[in-house]
Amino acid sequence: MKKSFRDINPALQFISNAQEVHDTQEVQQVQRTQGKKGQKLPRINMAFQPSNLEYLQIISRIAGVSITEYVNRLVVADRNKQSAVVEQARRVLEGDK
Repeated sequence: MKKSFRDINPALQFISNAQEVHDTQEVQQVQRTQGKKGQKLPRINMAFQPSNLEYLQIISRIAGVSITEYVNRLVVADRNKQSAVVEQARRVLEGDK
């Protein structure tokens, strides 16, 4: 009969204990700000005045979001506010006065 060292192997005992601990940990959900996996969002390079950059850094921290998310929220709010003007400009640009 072969002797089994599986039960007394410290490395295997550590691995099995680590797996048990890992299995009981709660999985945190992470919100992806860059879109769905495999889909990249368009990017632009922007330059800010130092005072505006400092403002964005502080206000985005207060809001608990990245600077990109904060700026996207500003654009959405402005887009909603200016929707009639933008629609009128689209019609003019398309030649449908």
